[in-house]
Amino acid sequence: MARAAHPGAMSPSQPGRTRTAPPSMPPQFPTSGRYLSYTLFGLTGILYLAAGFVALRVVWALGDGPVAWQGIQQQLAHPAYVLFHLVCLAAVIFVGVRFFSLFPKAQPAKIGPAKPPPAPVLTAMLYAAWIGVAGGLALVLAGGIF
Repeated sequence: MARAAHPGAMSPSQPGRTRTAPPSMPPQFPTSGRYLSYTLFGLTGILYLAAGFVALRVVWALGDGPVAWQGIQQQLAHPAYVLFHLVCLAAVIFVGVRFFSLFPKAQPAKIGPAKPPPAPVLTAMLYAAWIGVAGGLALVLAGGIF
């Protein structure tokens, strides 16, 4: 059995001369340049959290009976809730478009003998799948299917 390596075996013989700069925020952070997209992406999580609480409230009202269900439906018809859900829809579309633009770049050059399709084809396939699933769910929720 081999003995354990010395903890300092990989350290340089002399410390380096280069000093590192103290950490500082870039001048564009958080609302300029590329940081705006990152900030908006992070803020979508707050919207998803709020939408989750609304969903829990709806499920709670559904369990309380028909009167509570009618009450929550009337509350959700208020223009503030409609605007909130439109903002949530815009956030979901923003995250989806961002994901679909990054997905082709993250694909390996080869998977065994097969090569992935070109980036525009892969992006078009992703959008087609997204539209198909969204349309199917809309038909189910509207009562057109099942």
